[in-house]
Parts: sequence; structure tokens; C-alpha cells
Amino acid sequence: MNFLHIEKDVKKNTVLTVLTALFPITYIFKMWYESEMIFNVYGIDLGNFIGRFISYGANALVGYLLAFGAIMWAYSVFSRSKYSPIDDANNCMVNKQTFIAICYFIFCIANIVAGLLNFVAYFMPISTVFITVLLPKIVNIFALIAIFWVLYLECKKEKFKELFTAIAIPFIIMLVLVR
Repeated sequence: MNFLHIEKDVKKNTVLTVLTALFPITYIFKMWYESEMIFNVYGIDLGNFIGRFISYGANALVGYLLAFGAIMWAYSVFSRSKYSPIDDANNCMVNKQTFIAICYFIFCIANIVAGLLNFVAYFMPISTVFITVLLPKIVNIFALIAIFWVLYLECKKEKFKELFTAIAIPFIIMLVLVR
């Protein structure tokens, strides 16, 4: 996971640029089942293409904006915490760009997994509530565990307690806001 480490003074990074472009696309893939349900209820009157375009776009945009806001808010809480792991110069060990890259990368993988699980669950007689509410939250819990693990690898090994304490409230923020 060393490719996710971005130095503080780097203005443009190709990995972060690619992840920033890929993140909304994976949200469209994750939200396709819910968007299709919204299209069947509201968008069918608008026509096949325009109705799908509006329902997919609006659903993915709302999900992306909530996730983007949650990640930014989570980092601001994480970096201001008195328990955040710091280095010898009293700087947070995880800078903003690295935190964003790690979150985007893990959430892109989680979105792809959730989209594939939605695709499989679409053909099985499973409750719609499970597919639209519980399945994404279960995938997000595993994504947050993966984010913690990658952040732990980013910090020094002896900073486990500080990282665990500092990341608790940001993870609650992300768990609530990320769809």
C-alpha cells in the first residue's frame, strides 16, 4: 500500500487524480439497484433514457457528495484530535492527501464489491431492505476496518492506541454518512 502514500508538498499526484475520477464511477455501480428501483417508481414517466439518466445521476451524486463530505469532515476531526498519531516534529503522521487517497481506494473497492453483491442479490429472493440498507452498511464496516488497517501501516507500530482513539469519531461519521 506504499503507492497510497503522498508527500505533503506534492501538488498533483496521478494516483489521487485517478482515484478522484474513479470514486464517483464506482458509486454509480454501487447504487445501480437502488437507482433502478427509483426509476421504476418515478422515472418511467420521463422516458427510458432520460428517466434512468436522472435517477442514476441523482442517486450517485447524492451518495458521492455524502461520502466526499464525510471523508473531509472525518479527516478534519482526525487531524485535530489530541490523540492523533504525531511524529517527532509534532505533525500528524497521516497527511490529508494520503488520508483521502486511502479512503478513496478502499471505498472504490467497497463500492465495486457492493455493486457485485447487489447484482447477485438482484437475482435471488432476498429482501429489498437487506439489499439497499443492510448490505451496504456491512460492506462499509469492512471498508472502515480496511481503512484502519492501512492507516495503521502508514503510522508506526507503536502508535496503535493513538490511532484507534483518534479514528473512532471519524469512523462513526463515515459509517453514518457514507451510503
